[in-house]
Amino acid sequence: MATATRTVEQVLHDGGFTSFHRRVVVITGFAWTFVAFEIIVISLVLPWIGAEFGIFNLATFSPTDPLAYGLIVSATLLGSFVGSLVFGRLSDIHGRRLLFQACVVSYAAFTGLTALSFNTASVFGFRFLAGLGLGGMLVIDPAVLSEYLPPQHRGRYMVFLDFFWPGGFLLAIGFWYYFIITLGGAWRLLFLAAAFPAFIAFLFRLTIPESPYYLARKGRLDDASAVLRRVAGKDVRAGDLAAEPSVAHAPAAALFRGDFLRRTAVTISVWIALNFSYYGLFLWLPVALSGFRIVDFSNPNTLALFLVISALAQFPGYGASMVLVERWGRKKTLALFLILGGVSGYAFATASNFSTLVLTLVFVSFFNLGAWGAVYPYTSELFPTQYRATGFGVAEGVGKTTAVLAPLAFAALLSYTGGVLWPLTTVAVLMLIGGAVAGVFGPETKGQAFG
Repeated sequence: MATATRTVEQVLHDGGFTSFHRRVVVITGFAWTFVAFEIIVISLVLPWIGAEFGIFNLATFSPTDPLAYGLIVSATLLGSFVGSLVFGRLSDIHGRRLLFQACVVSYAAFTGLTALSFNTASVFGFRFLAGLGLGGMLVIDPAVLSEYLPPQHRGRYMVFLDFFWPGGFLLAIGFWYYFIITLGGAWRLLFLAAAFPAFIAFLFRLTIPESPYYLARKGRLDDASAVLRRVAGKDVRAGDLAAEPSVAHAPAAALFRGDFLRRTAVTISVWIALNFSYYGLFLWLPVALSGFRIVDFSNPNTLALFLVISALAQFPGYGASMVLVERWGRKKTLALFLILGGVSGYAFATASNFSTLVLTLVFVSFFNLGAWGAVYPYTSELFPTQYRATGFGVAEGVGKTTAVLAPLAFAALLSYTGGVLWPLTTVAVLMLIGGAVAGVFGPETKGQAFG
C-alpha cells in the first residue's frame, strides 16, 4: 500500500493562487475592515454619548470625567483581549469556521444593542461584550486566511490584509460624519446601522469552508481533500493526503533565558511602543485635536478633514514599509519608522501653526502604521519554529494589555496636566524608545535562516 506523503502545504503550493483565494482575501478583508471600524468608531462618537450621560462637555469639547471617558474608550479593547484568548483557543479545538461565525454574530448583536445604553456603565458593558467577538475575529481571521493561502504567496497577502485597516478607519469617519454631524448626534442609530454590515460579513463567511489544516490535524482527510479540491481547483484524493502532525509549543519561560532573552526584550519593547502610541493617540485623536487652539475644531468639517488626512496617510506608510522590509531589512525599517514616528509625534505635540499641525499629523500616521507593517514579519522571524507561536503569543499578549492601558494612561495624563502636550509627548517618547531599542539591540532577520 502506498504511503500518503502529500501534505496540505504541498497541495496549496502546487495549486498556486486561485480565484478561491481572491474571494477569501476580499471576504477576510471585509471582516478586517470592521475590526478597525469597531475599535475606532467609539473614539469618534463617545463625546456625544458622554454628553448625554454627563461625562463630556461638547461646548469645550473636553471630558468632564477623563478617567470614566478613557475607561469606555478602552472597553472594546478590554473585551478584545479576553475574546482573543478564549475564542482563539476554542478555534484550535472546535475549528475556525464555527468560531469565526459565532464571533461575527456576537460582535454584530452587541454592537446593535449598544443603541439601548442607558448610562455609562451600560455603554461600557455593551462595548466590552462586542469586543469579545471582535477579539475572536482578530486572531481567527488571520489564521483562516493564512491556512488557505499557498506558501509562496502567504507573506504578501497576510501583509495586504492590513491595508483594510485604514479602510475601517475611513468607514468609521464616514459613519460619524453622517449620523453624528449630519443627523445631529444620532449615535444610537449609528450603532444599529453598524450592526448590519457585520451580519453581511457573516453571510459571506458561510460560503467559506473549514480550514484544511484543521481538518487534516483531526484526521478528517476526506473532508480536507474536498476542501483542497475547491481551493486548488485540482483533483486531490484523500488517500494521497497525509495527516497534519500536532505542533509542540515551547513554554513561555524559555523566551526569558539564554540567547532568547535579548530577542524577547526587544519584541516586548517594540510592541509596547507601537500599541501605546497607536491606541493612545488615535483613540483620543478627536479630543487631542481640540486641545490645539490654533485651529477651530468646533467646526465639524475641520475635524473631519483632519481625521480623513490621518487615515489616508496610513496607506502610503504601510506601502512604504512593505517595500523597505524586503529591500532594506526588517530591523532597519522598524527602527527607522518608530524613531521618525517619535520625532513627528513630538513635533505634532508642540505644533504652533496650522501647516505644522497638518504636516506632523500626516507623518505620525505614516510612520506609525509603517512600523506596524514591519513588526509582524520581524517578530515572526526573531524566533525559530518551536518558539515562534509562543513568541508571537507573548507579543500579542503584551500588545493587547498595552492597548487597553494606553487610553487610560492618556486620560490620566490629560486629567493631571490639563492639556494634551504631555499625553502626546509621552506617545512620542515611547515611539523613540521603541525604535532605539530595536535599532541598538535587535538583530536583523532579513536573509537569515527561517527555521
